Amino acid sequence: MRDPELERLASAMGRLLRSDPNGGDSPFVAVERLAELLSIELHDDVALDDVVRVATHSRKFELGQDRTTVRTTRRAAPTTVAAPDILYHACTAEQVARYVERGGLYASSGKQIFLSDDEAQAWRAAHRMRGEPRVLYVDTVRQRRRRLKLQRKRRGLYTSRFISVADVLNLQPQFAEQRSAGGIPLVETPDGLRMALIRVTRRSGVTWEVAKGKLEPGEPPEWAGIREVQEEMGIEVDFQVRALVGLIRYGFLAPGGLPRLKTVYLYLLDPVGEIGDEFRPSTREGVKDVRLFTPEEACRVVTHSSLRPLMHRAKQLVESGTVTAAAG
Repeated sequence: MRDPELERLASAMGRLLRSDPNGGDSPFVAVERLAELLSIELHDDVALDDVVRVATHSRKFELGQDRTTVRTTRRAAPTTVAAPDILYHACTAEQVARYVERGGLYASSGKQIFLSDDEAQAWRAAHRMRGEPRVLYVDTVRQRRRRLKLQRKRRGLYTSRFISVADVLNLQPQFAEQRSAGGIPLVETPDGLRMALIRVTRRSGVTWEVAKGKLEPGEPPEWAGIREVQEEMGIEVDFQVRALVGLIRYGFLAPGGLPRLKTVYLYLLDPVGEIGDEFRPSTREGVKDVRLFTPEEACRVVTHSSLRPLMHRAKQLVESGTVTAAAG
């Protein structure tokens, strides 16, 4: 088998099969199911014929007698890990109705529920199913509080034997999505580049955070990030976006206990002109202070679990020289 694409497919098949996608129920996996998992793994559509072709021509695999299942003899135990705050489950409207009726997400014959950390890939998988496609938002923070285990298979693919309906955000009454944006101003000082953060008093205590807030109707995320920095830090200087650090998604309860899926876009911002000591924190927004930190310090003081990976990403961008602040 010399075709590079088929060799790549064979490698991915081996990883998935050794990770026990059936949860120990059977070493054989349905070709159709394996093609679905490979499509998520490789970020590309994988045909059933290609799966059968690889299994036929490689000694690593064995086809079942009816040629609709395949297995590998080399196995590895799955690893239990902390997952991202939000995972996505591909399914159909008919499956959703069954989940709601049963009170949870179950797989047939005691198998495992599959989840992805990539919403787009989950939608692609859902569209390949027979029925009206649906994607469910699973709040893994709630899962961890309930001590329900998630297992990571490979590259963004997770499994669980059961997920309560209470942990699925978009199966809750009055569910809605909320989009926000924030910014980290980069300030050049005599001692080097610094990141500006805000100090906010929450019910859980005082925390250092990035300035952020909800998008106004029709507002682009980068505009909202700049506006929120100006409003919460109390500065009139304009900014230009140097880089999108990334985005995070997490579940929370709005006032009244209303379930929300929050998406936050985070940008690194260069001031157009000098900032100086012009910060006037917006007490109306609950901001108590604004302070400049080195990239390393900023990573330490921002403790929100969802924001920490993005802070480390911002630090890498700054320290690699990919992003440099504009001179004042």
